[in-house]
Amino acid sequence: MNWWNIPAYRIKKFKKSSLITPIIVLFLITVLIGAVSVGCASLRSRQKSYDAEIEKYENLIAEEEARSQEISEYAMYTKTTAYYEEVAREKYRLVHDNEILFVTDK
Repeated sequence: MNWWNIPAYRIKKFKKSSLITPIIVLFLITVLIGAVSVGCASLRSRQKSYDAEIEKYENLIAEEEARSQEISEYAMYTKTTAYYEEVAREKYRLVHDNEILFVTDK
């Protein structure tokens, strides 16, 4: 295409339309960048809430493991003679032959 054979009114029209296209493209790119940044911010806030929830559940797991350890220790204690003597004294008020039991009214 020879540019020197095109009439002047067509050249002006061509120049105007060539300016509009980059402006539209720039606007669309700006809108897309804005949408992506808003989505990224919402993902970050969700990630923070998920991290807090994970930490809460990890603390609960640690507490339950400690409780499980205490229960297993108590189960081992209940199999000893010291536990049987303690229950006999408290619940049934039994004593050894050489012990004296003092009972008070509550």
